[in-house]
Amino acid sequence: MSFFRKLFDRLIEHEFRWASTLFKIVFWWITAFFGLIVVFYVLYRMKSMLSAIPLVIQAACVILVVMAVLLITAMLRERNRALQAYDRFLAAFDDLKPATERERATGLSPDKMAVIRRKAGLLPGKPREWWRALDEAMEPYTSLNGEEGVFLTRPVSECLPEEEVVDPFYHSRFHESVPGILTALGLLATFVAILMALAGVTYNVRDPLRPVSGIDQLINGLSGKFLSSIIALLLSVIFTILEKKACDRPLRDGYDALIKRCKDVFPLLTQARILLDIQRIAMGQTREAVERE
Repeated sequence: MSFFRKLFDRLIEHEFRWASTLFKIVFWWITAFFGLIVVFYVLYRMKSMLSAIPLVIQAACVILVVMAVLLITAMLRERNRALQAYDRFLAAFDDLKPATERERATGLSPDKMAVIRRKAGLLPGKPREWWRALDEAMEPYTSLNGEEGVFLTRPVSECLPEEEVVDPFYHSRFHESVPGILTALGLLATFVAILMALAGVTYNVRDPLRPVSGIDQLINGLSGKFLSSIIALLLSVIFTILEKKACDRPLRDGYDALIKRCKDVFPLLTQARILLDIQRIAMGQTREAVERE
């Protein structure tokens, strides 16, 4: 009984995360397995239809599929590089607690800033550039109580704009144009196949029985000539779903987490705070002058 109780407590402690991960792995493997079965079954049933598809369309379909796979692989690789850069940057602040209320009022102490700068100085590549952008916006400021601390003088989102953080790794504008490129190439292959079939249609005035020749080849393979357009549309839909769900959303969530973490660690010195401090100092000086008189 004690063994089962410990096992149950462990399951509650880990919040069933391992079970959720295992379920996802099994689900995707089963989905991929049945997907391959369906693909092979459809190809087997379409054997007669495939024989009627022009060779140009078959080659175009293969090229479109290979191109889509390569573009999806490149897109996922860029996403992974961006997420890894996020993780490396955030790892420099893992052991730092969020700024306390006192630190938000008086700023980070010089000793704490020295520790942060030492850790951030070890960052490689782009994360180091992000840290430099943050460090350039930090300035010491003496509060009204006489304590000097370090503040951010600009919002984190201005120091680290999303386009400067994401674009060096993930080319979002190009990936957004890929569905249109695939659709255009599919339509181009269809028009080329129809043009080649029309080029084989001839009219012979001297042959009254069959004045038009080649029309049978045009009509018999007409349905197959649209296959490249259909494949291109399907690949465009798949690419769009992956681009929005598997890449764009994780990158946005990662960027938001990075900005939030920096906001939690580094206190912000706003212009309103400076103006209020100046006003309080001026009022204090005026009060002292009145009392002296």
